[in-house]
Amino acid sequence: MRAVDHGGLLSRRERLFTPDPRLGWVFRDRWWFLRPFPEAPPQQQALPDYLARRVLQTEQVAQRRLSRTLPVSATIAMVLVLFAACSAGGSGSVSIGSLLLAALVLAPGAALTWWAVRQRQSARKAHDLAQQQIIGGYQDQARQWHARKQAHDAAERARLHDLPEWGAARRPGRRLDVFGGTLWAWEALLTTYGTSTLAVQPLLVLDLSREVVSRELVELAQAAWMGVDAQLLPSRQASSGLLADMPPRDLVDAIVESMHGGTPDAARADRSMDDRILTKVCGALGDDVTLGRIAAALRALMGEPDDGDALTRDERRHIANELFTVEYRRQAHANLSRIESYIHPLEDLGTAPAEREGAGYLTCVALDSQARNVRSELLTDLIVQWVTHRITASQASTPALVVAGADELARRHLERLSDACERRGVPLTLLFRRLRETSAEMIGGGAVAFMRLGNHEDAARAADFIGRDHRFVLSQITKNVGGNESHTTTETEGTGDSETYSTSRTTGTSRNWGTSRSSGTTYSGGEMFGLFPDRSTSHQRGSNRGGSTSTSDTEGTSTSTSRNWSAAYSYAEGTNWSDADTTQRVYEYVVEPVTLQHLPDHALLLVESAPGGGRTITPVECDPAIITLDRVTTGPLPDPPPPQQALPAPGPALASPGPAPQPQQWGAPSAPQWAAPTAPPPPRAPLSTRPGPPPGQQTGPRPPDDPRQGPPPLFGGRT
Repeated sequence: MRAVDHGGLLSRRERLFTPDPRLGWVFRDRWWFLRPFPEAPPQQQALPDYLARRVLQTEQVAQRRLSRTLPVSATIAMVLVLFAACSAGGSGSVSIGSLLLAALVLAPGAALTWWAVRQRQSARKAHDLAQQQIIGGYQDQARQWHARKQAHDAAERARLHDLPEWGAARRPGRRLDVFGGTLWAWEALLTTYGTSTLAVQPLLVLDLSREVVSRELVELAQAAWMGVDAQLLPSRQASSGLLADMPPRDLVDAIVESMHGGTPDAARADRSMDDRILTKVCGALGDDVTLGRIAAALRALMGEPDDGDALTRDERRHIANELFTVEYRRQAHANLSRIESYIHPLEDLGTAPAEREGAGYLTCVALDSQARNVRSELLTDLIVQWVTHRITASQASTPALVVAGADELARRHLERLSDACERRGVPLTLLFRRLRETSAEMIGGGAVAFMRLGNHEDAARAADFIGRDHRFVLSQITKNVGGNESHTTTETEGTGDSETYSTSRTTGTSRNWGTSRSSGTTYSGGEMFGLFPDRSTSHQRGSNRGGSTSTSDTEGTSTSTSRNWSAAYSYAEGTNWSDADTTQRVYEYVVEPVTLQHLPDHALLLVESAPGGGRTITPVECDPAIITLDRVTTGPLPDPPPPQQALPAPGPALASPGPAPQPQQWGAPSAPQWAAPTAPPPPRAPLSTRPGPPPGQQTGPRPPDDPRQGPPPLFGGRT
């Protein structure tokens, strides 16, 4: 196994921050442009008919001579010879005339037969020789044809080897509405589109999904040394600068529109009274107008106790006694109570702002993943009002805007935001989870894109909008990625108890006895020659017997108890890539509700209205990891290089090649003709499953002193 080249993958991910803004990539198999060899293969020539006819004719003549002429002549000659022999037996002499007559009868038949056989052999030899010449010539021509074909295929493979297969899908128009998709798909789309947009202009992201799908984009922007202003609401609303740049008049309008945003048919009198109350309160507060001071002033108007120090004693006395009459406060008590209850959860918004050097090059305002509560619902409408004010009041270059989770917003607020963006040339992207209510009323205002729509009614509306006669094609890599992506969570718990009991006893007995006996005789020399030696004899006998017995008892009890309590929590998030070069490279689908319900996670169908009427549908793959593959371009797919002439092989060609057929162009209605290359392309680089630089490693020098000036310098501080 080879180690993953983190540096190579990091350098490839830098290409995400390249213009122009893109939604993803469009796949085009480079082998579609492989020109087949124009020359037809050589055909083996047929033998001339006269050779076969000659062989047949000579075969028939020879067979007739051998079966008829020669046997008849031989029979007549044999009869004459027998007659001559009989005549010789009677007269004693052989008849020479009979023998000559037999020879004359046999000679023509034998000569005709020999000539027929000779002609047959000559015809067969000519036939075999012609057949060998034809086969030899065909083999030479076939070898030359194969040599020219291999040279042509090698030239075509060299021409198409570096041709890009993935081209960028540019963002169409000023407004784009995306419907459907999972949270993982939104995260991929925001990363792909956001990084390419940051290479051109600032970007403002409103993440209303409550699952922070913009996290990957923020991490990549921080790794590229960009100025990032990420605000997480409502958990960190105290440090947010959401309403810091709004004048009191605009703040009053934002609060009133937020309160009545979901009820367009609300009584105009209530809205007018709320506007008047807030205008008078903000005027009494002077230049220091915050939500906390407005709430304290409203409590002072209602006579509620307030121990806070948001208002001074003079401000409290002026608001409670001089701002409105007692009768007006009595009649407007319901309005005062409603406004105060709306502002109360947001009192600490911006009370402890973090140190910021102006707006970030990437500004992300996201709702955290807490349970749905009234505070987040109030913030949703207030955020949209703040963005509309920021775009309307901006005098400098306005940033591109992305709203993820626009289902939560009122239609009239979205229409006002859309009009403000269109008037000032701000690219607006709206992401809707469902195609119903507000989103169904907004469809068609600009370019439209569809991702996976799980609900059948949503899918049916989308199919009707696209047109069910359309077809689209997805590449195999998108199908496999969408089918194999997994997100799992595991949890384990365990306990254990143990108890042991043991008893032992030993008993032993031993006995021994024995008897021993020994005898011996010894001789030793004495006189000369040893005739009378000395002699000695010894004899010994003994016995012993003994025994012993031992017994020991051991008994013990051992008890142990143990408890093991363990809990393990793990969260796994991964993608299994499968990129194999096979002849089945695409999946063709028809626009039907069930098809839109089972789209891969990272597939996006871009629908654009043609100038002459009708719609065009483009399948786009928005996975940012595609940038790490080979043969990926950050711009549209270029035209293939012109074909080159194949290298001629030695030897004459069979025929002059005619005009080669033109390769099928991308987007043609007919299905492509597949041609598998003779040699497989080189393997692609491994993919990374984590964005940004490797953990624990610092790439490049330290960040610049002022990272918020101009477009991003990419990863590592390189310009």
